[in-house]
Amino acid sequence: MSRNHVDLMDFSLHPGGIVHGPHPGAMERSIGKKFTDEYAVMVDPFRPLKLTEEAIKVEDPSYKTSWLE
Repeated sequence: MSRNHVDLMDFSLHPGGIVHGPHPGAMERSIGKKFTDEYAVMVDPFRPLKLTEEAIKVEDPSYKTSWLE
């Protein structure tokens, strides 16, 4: 409900200090909902994370613009 184009087992890493809001339509989809069956974990480290080559191979290059309509 809260994100567009995010599937089961997806995860994202966010640089410290960069905020974002709900995707377009997320607030409207929440109207009348009593609960959600989704979980989200946000990792916001104090120091930059070092990604492995394996992690880079599965990156979704379209994610960074997924909030645009």
